[in-house]
Amino acid sequence: MAALMLASCSEPQLAPSAPVPTPKATNGVKGLHLPIEAYMLTASQAADYNWVRQAATGSCMRRFGQDYPVPPQPSTEGSQMYGLLERRYGIADAQSARIFGYHQPHSSAGPGGTAATQPVTLGQLSESARTVLTGADPKTGARVTEYAGKELPEHGCLAELELLMPSAAGGPGGPASGGEGLVTEIKAQTFTDSQTDAPVTSAIAAWSTCMKSHGYDIHDPLSATAHMDSLSDPAPDAKEIAQAQTDVACKSDTNLIGIWFAAESDRQIALINRHAEELSKIKQTLATEVTDLAKLRARDWNATTPS
Repeated sequence: MAALMLASCSEPQLAPSAPVPTPKATNGVKGLHLPIEAYMLTASQAADYNWVRQAATGSCMRRFGQDYPVPPQPSTEGSQMYGLLERRYGIADAQSARIFGYHQPHSSAGPGGTAATQPVTLGQLSESARTVLTGADPKTGARVTEYAGKELPEHGCLAELELLMPSAAGGPGGPASGGEGLVTEIKAQTFTDSQTDAPVTSAIAAWSTCMKSHGYDIHDPLSATAHMDSLSDPAPDAKEIAQAQTDVACKSDTNLIGIWFAAESDRQIALINRHAEELSKIKQTLATEVTDLAKLRARDWNATTPS
């Protein structure tokens, strides 16, 4: 974070943008998008990225005679695609609160209605499969350059997507959205700093007062579940659901989501203006990645053996 602050101080200060209007967020975060999202893959594209990575890995594994199950391809209309704002300011969706409480929403079917397949873990793989997957000896960690008479890429089949799509930089959020990337830093800094903005602290206090009027002595919406034992259970109990529903209702009554969103948006716009040149290059890389991703999503991975 220090690098971002130093870079900001060394750049020319631009004229401040007009404040972002505060939306009346009565339906959670639906329809809201933070400014930094323009430099990120959408939720649907991020789901595609994750699937294409697994499909590419599976294709590579098959070339070396190893089995690697790949989950069904996500549907663009899948219900399990969550954006940046999902629970960013705490639980916000009334329907989810009514059914799942504070538990993460789930279903027995994955996106598109097909049975969900969990990603493969290293513990499920044989020693030979782990060697091919990682490009290293599972026992010693030493680099393995060849397997079954074929050259094994550095980092094994886990690196297959980068070989097929050099634009894949930064993870499922897009370029500069992983590690210490600029997009990551802007997301993190504005989220933290916005919590001290006067409109946000006032809205949080109003939300806390609302919660207390319903019997819940909670001061911070981000730690509303701090003393909730039912979160470790497979499903929420009645007490959890009741608190979650009250939480969402109080956020709606106080417009906490709308106020916090506007405050964070203002901070993001200021940093985006200061880092306009860097972000312009990131956006160009993002456009290339989106194009490449669409091509790989449409590939018949069962019939194709990438070289």
